[in-house]
Parts: sequence; C-alpha cells; structure tokens
Amino acid sequence: MITPSDEFRAGGPLKQDLTSHVGPTTLSMFTSTHYSGKDLNTKYRNGKPWKKVLGPVFVYLNSISSLEDPTTLWEDAKDQMSIEVNSWPYDFPQSEDFPSSNRRGNVSGQLLVGDKYISDNPMWASYAYVGLAAPGGVGSWQREAKGYQFWVQADEEGHFLIENIRAGHYNLYAWVPGIVGDCRYDVIIYIQPGSDVKLGVLVYEPPRNGPTLWEIGIPDRTAAEFFVPDTYPTLVNKLFINQSTHKFRQYGLWERYSDLYPKHDLTYTIGISNYHQDWFFAQVPRNMGNHTYQATTWKIKFEIENVTPSTGNYTLQLALASASASELQVRFNDRRANRPHFTTRLIGRDNAIARHGIYGLYWFYSINVPSHLLRNGNNTVYLTQSRSKSPFGGIMYDYIRLEGPPDTGLISLQ
Repeated sequence: MITPSDEFRAGGPLKQDLTSHVGPTTLSMFTSTHYSGKDLNTKYRNGKPWKKVLGPVFVYLNSISSLEDPTTLWEDAKDQMSIEVNSWPYDFPQSEDFPSSNRRGNVSGQLLVGDKYISDNPMWASYAYVGLAAPGGVGSWQREAKGYQFWVQADEEGHFLIENIRAGHYNLYAWVPGIVGDCRYDVIIYIQPGSDVKLGVLVYEPPRNGPTLWEIGIPDRTAAEFFVPDTYPTLVNKLFINQSTHKFRQYGLWERYSDLYPKHDLTYTIGISNYHQDWFFAQVPRNMGNHTYQATTWKIKFEIENVTPSTGNYTLQLALASASASELQVRFNDRRANRPHFTTRLIGRDNAIARHGIYGLYWFYSINVPSHLLRNGNNTVYLTQSRSKSPFGGIMYDYIRLEGPPDTGLISLQ
C-alpha cells in the first residue's frame, strides 16, 4: 500500500495509524482518531460546505518464484515507493479538485533557534519538522483534520523547501528535535498557483525563563528514551524480541508497573538516578486486584541552594508525549497539600498506552514556581496522576526541566 503524499491526512507528520488488520489485510487509513482520540474528529456543523480529496494511493502487487529470497519483494516495493513519491502530484486525475504541479506553489526558508541559555547566537534548527497547515494557534496542526498539510524535515542547517502546496492560506508551523515547545510563524502565508514564497531566516525562541538546573528525558515528543520493561512470557510478540527501539510494542507493559512498584511509587533522585533505567515509560494506576486501581504519585528529589524570597521565581517546563483520561497534579515539598500547585485537569483521549504506542498527542506546560515553595537543601516535586478508573488511563512524559530564576548565577545540578 503506497501513499505518495500525506497532504490529505489529518494530524501532521507524527500522526500514527494502523497499516494492517487481523490476517493478511493491508490498510490505507485516510483519517482516524487512533493515537489521538476525539480531538482529531472531523466535525461538520451548521450547514457549512466542505470537501477534501483523499488520495490517490497506489496498491502495488509484485511476485517472485518460490525459490527466490522473499525479502526482494520488500526491496522492490520500496523502490516503487520512491518512484511514486517522485511522480507526485499525479497528472492523471481529471478532477478540478486535484491540482496538478503547475497549479501549486512552494515555500522555502531557514529556521534557527534562539535560546541565550544554550548559545549567545541563534543555532541551526537541525532536522526540524516544518510544515504548512490551516491557520490556528500554536501547535494546532496536530488536532487539525479538515484541511491539507504539507510537511518536510529541514537539513542540518535548518534550511527547508516545501513543494507542491495547494492554493490556499496557511500558517507555517515547526518543532525541533531536542528543543521544547512549538513554533508558529504568525504571518498568514497565501499560496497561489505558481507561488514561490521565500521566507528568509526565521528564529524560533522556545519556552525559557532561566538557566537549566536539572532535566529528565529528551525533548523529542516521545517516551522512547525511558525504561520499557519486558512483557510477560505468555504475551511476547516474537517480532519485536530483538528490536530494542520497538520494545514498547509488546502487549501488557502497563501491568508491569504494578509488578515493579507493588507498594511504593517511583522515586527519581537528580544526580543519582538515570532516566534510561529508573524512569518508567508511562505513569499508570497501580493494579490493586479485583478490577480496582489506585492513583500513583512519582517523586523527583533534588538539592538546591541560595533560595530566598528575593531570588525570583523558578519554572518547571513540563512536556507530555501522551495523555489518556488522566490528570497530572504537581506539588512542591508538600504531598498532602489540599490543592495542587498546578493541575492539567482532565486531559487526553489518545489511548496510546493501550495501543502499544510510545507517544500520542503532545502537551506542553510552563509552570511558575514561586521561590517560597522551595527550600535550601533537599526538595521534592510530587507528580500525581490522580485518575484511576482504567488500567489504560495515564500519561507518558516527554521531558521535564527545572529552570532557575532569570539571569541568576545558579548552575546545573546534573
């Protein structure tokens, strides 16, 4: 099943979907709520007209003799995929709603990252994902389903060229591996047939209020860097036994948290713990038996000095790779505080945990931490996933960073 272009698909370049069904059934999913939930539903209301071209896709059949190596079929299919991609947009559709190449436009530019706490000068947005989608808020592209989207990955220096864009008006969006947050170019971009829009140099200033004191994870919108356990012997899918990067595809991994932490929840100590080994890939409820589940509270322990009321506020940058019927509550040094210092409230319906995923929809929060909540010496951040109705309700973290007050001489604790 060859899809030469994803321009008609919903949810942007990270949207996951099913490629096969039970048995020898190959799928081409044009749109769905898999790994996203109802946030990606296409809604039709108030008689507003709407239409969209889905496809074309190419069903490719090949064959060899039974004496030949069957892997050559796969290599041949990949070669055919390249041919179809280079042929896009096809010239055979006769519909006026499918514009040929000469009725489309291009956009090019260079994206840099400006973060003075990393570099005095703007840095290349190396291998950033850059795309055009319907005008909207920052990061709105991952929940956009009605329009078309056009995405590329920039080169090492942040240069990008987006070709064969349908006529229309768009925002330009981006995100950079290794950098938190979402980028949006605020100017509406109008594409007409034959347009060649050159945006020049754009600088993305990611969320940042102060120097990094400590961090957990890699800001890449997945939980893949965290600890993924072995599944139960009776549930092993042999396809993934020797594929460490796909270990999360095994069934039943959410139940392993209760095995590893039967009574006490995860504790992570800055400067001692290692997130590859000590940070479970998903914060899920504890299985208490008899189909009952218990909310879990993870602890991050760290030391800090020179905290005074005049120091200024700190910031906890918190990025989630997935959320399913969950609520994350954050407390500082007081686990029993009646009201959390921050809460996401109820979020998420992507169901990535149950679907053997390592990410769903991205959530980002910049949490203000007044200095009076912290102490000189030992401190603890309590992360409570308070919803516990289902074993699949939970969150996956992408990245957590504590920042000191702006323009201070505080140094990293890692």
